[in-house]
Amino acid sequence: MRTGLLRASQTQGKIEAPGGQPLASFAFLALCGVVFLALCSMTVFYSLHVYLGTLGIGATRAGLLVGVYSLSALLCYAALSARIGLHNAFACMASGFAILLACNWSYLIVQEFWPLLMLRVAGGVGIFLLLASAMVVLVAIIPPGRSGQAFSLYSVALLTPYAVMPALSDLILPRLPSQAWLYALSSLILLPAVALLPALRRRTRGLLIAPAVKHAGGTNWFAALPRGPVLLLLLVNCSYFINFAAIFFLFKGLALERAYPHPGLFFTVQMAVMVAIRLLAGRLFDTQPASRLVCGAFVCTAAAFLLLLLTHSHEAVLPIAGLFGLGMGFAVPPLNSLVYRISAPDRRPYNANMMMLSINLGTFLGPFAGSWAVEQAGYAGFLSAEAALSALTAFLFLALNPERALRHVDQASA
Repeated sequence: MRTGLLRASQTQGKIEAPGGQPLASFAFLALCGVVFLALCSMTVFYSLHVYLGTLGIGATRAGLLVGVYSLSALLCYAALSARIGLHNAFACMASGFAILLACNWSYLIVQEFWPLLMLRVAGGVGIFLLLASAMVVLVAIIPPGRSGQAFSLYSVALLTPYAVMPALSDLILPRLPSQAWLYALSSLILLPAVALLPALRRRTRGLLIAPAVKHAGGTNWFAALPRGPVLLLLLVNCSYFINFAAIFFLFKGLALERAYPHPGLFFTVQMAVMVAIRLLAGRLFDTQPASRLVCGAFVCTAAAFLLLLLTHSHEAVLPIAGLFGLGMGFAVPPLNSLVYRISAPDRRPYNANMMMLSINLGTFLGPFAGSWAVEQAGYAGFLSAEAALSALTAFLFLALNPERALRHVDQASA
């Protein structure tokens, strides 16, 4: 999707939004700030799997607790995303913040499996309300002809917390009574974001409320499900986020087992490489075949998992993190671009929502299946399985190559 939007941006030049606001308006920057702070509060949970082990919860059940957060958000996207519009976006965002604040403080008193499961489900609902509403507002405030640049900068706001918070959490944690206090105090990060909401709402009050658009499937949800090349792209996207979530939530346990110092720096390096790619390589995504970029990205990710499996040297950890960033940085933009270009115009919004579903499915399966692999075969088995998944995804993408569908895009119906 980003490629098509970027071309529109390059064609139309620097056009200001209604009301004379440029892209870097207060509303856009405030929205990016709100999302950044919300995800900062969420990414402190990168150590949750280890914490659950200290509570006596087994690895597989701990993986379920980590992943059910995304499963809860996935179900909300499927059932509720069409009901959120500009008329209720800020009320939904406020509700999301209230849920997250309550959930984060609850970790101080909730320590059993079933109450924790309910807590994680509620947190998934909260993050859905916040991020889905933020996307509605974002689409409304993007200046005409600047959408490619806007989504690129917005993605930086989404990625940066993953670079900052793991390392910062490792610095703060030794100074706290317990890990539960880290999760509870992360609520304080949300307070500036909550304070921004009234001003952001005032700045967007005059925007037109677009009517709801039904996807091209009518009420027959089975007929509306993606098939063919789009289905393949959804599966590849899910595979990517299985890898992304698995390494994010399970690396801390691996680092403790191997006595790696400062494990949070792993994600600082990985995400820094990913952000740099998103900011600097936009032209490459337009000029290189998507099949080459996606296959190369998954091969690179498979190599990173294998190196992490075979190399126990402390000095090699950060270079391997950079290799993860290289592989994971190049995969998503061409996948989004292909979904946009292959889909018929009336299917694009629906297929974009399906991409969001595949993201949440992947971020559920990654820690859940990864934890099962750790419990059954140790971290060596986990890393081997992730490397095999990445290599298999690269092979299937190359063999089936959905990019070929672009030759028949005028006749195709996603």
